[in-house]
Amino acid sequence: MSFKSIFQDVRGAVDAIHTYGQLKTATVNNLDKYLEKDERLPLLLDRMRAHNKKLFLLTNSDYAYTAKIMQYLFDVPNTKNRTWESYFDYIVVDALKPLFFGEGTILRQVDTSTGALRIGTHIGPLQPGQVYSGGSCDVFTEFVGAKGKDVLYIGDHIYGDILKSKKTRGWRTFLMIPELARELRVSISKWTLFEKLQELDICLGDIYRNLDSSSTDVPDISTLRQSIRETSHELDMCYGILGSLFRSGSRQTFFANQICRYADIYGYTFVNLMYYPFSYMFRAPPMLMPHESTVDHEQDPNLQMNGDNPDSEAKPTTEHVRRISKGEQVHPPCVAAQQITVATARFPETPSTITHHHDTDDDDEDAEKQAEAQK
Repeated sequence: MSFKSIFQDVRGAVDAIHTYGQLKTATVNNLDKYLEKDERLPLLLDRMRAHNKKLFLLTNSDYAYTAKIMQYLFDVPNTKNRTWESYFDYIVVDALKPLFFGEGTILRQVDTSTGALRIGTHIGPLQPGQVYSGGSCDVFTEFVGAKGKDVLYIGDHIYGDILKSKKTRGWRTFLMIPELARELRVSISKWTLFEKLQELDICLGDIYRNLDSSSTDVPDISTLRQSIRETSHELDMCYGILGSLFRSGSRQTFFANQICRYADIYGYTFVNLMYYPFSYMFRAPPMLMPHESTVDHEQDPNLQMNGDNPDSEAKPTTEHVRRISKGEQVHPPCVAAQQITVATARFPETPSTITHHHDTDDDDEDAEKQAEAQK
């Protein structure tokens, strides 16, 4: 049986039990088994609201199922006299994401005593404490008065939650990844395997270190290649039979690539936000491309490549490239004194003042809001 056939069978089975209700029935009948209760959850939500944050719950599930799940999660000490609805300003069920982020559906109010939908379309503002069904992102953001980067959306589905809300609506996104705990355990306990792979990459670069396009020798790297293959396989098996969620050998998986592109933040649980001030600025570390990670950053700062100066002539330029040490991003080392000839190119003069900084995009939005308020 091919992997494609296995995927189709598993996907078909999962879709079937989800569509016909067996999945939700089994979950409700075994809440202790399938749900992880966290006593910090109510405290975190209260702290958010105390800092004037508006909280909303947006789910594809119907109200009856949502109520049972939420009642269980919020049934913790010191919350006995509160309903789960009291922790949210707005509640939307039957959202049909990702359709919600596009054309959406009709917005209706839910009768919480029966779970039935009220007749007609809700056209007024969203009332606190009420539960709504369906709707669209356009209608929702208009009623709550928030859009784009005003919203931090927390979800666990890379496509239905994160990709669509980020790509089509520009929301800030937080992706919850339960598998992250296992990934971190492997990274910590098997660090020697990661180090060994780095050493093998350095050895591979050493073999070709003094060779260039004029060389006729063909080094024998069969033993080294086999060592890399065996070490990569040993590391993959540490994650279980399905391997790592984030890495396939030395490459990132498609899922990991989507996380980097669409998730502003990701973690095992969003309850980790409790350990940061709500004014905290989350900033990703700079990610070096291969050509940036091999350049010697201690070289002469006055060194110019041909073409930097409009009046320069095209001539060979010496660029010093250093070896990669352990623990750094590894790429094949380059020849230490490498002659690089670059065609002459003309560039505009460097601005004398800062004209734009990518981290000030939020400041631009604040300025636009102030301008609109003054009109």
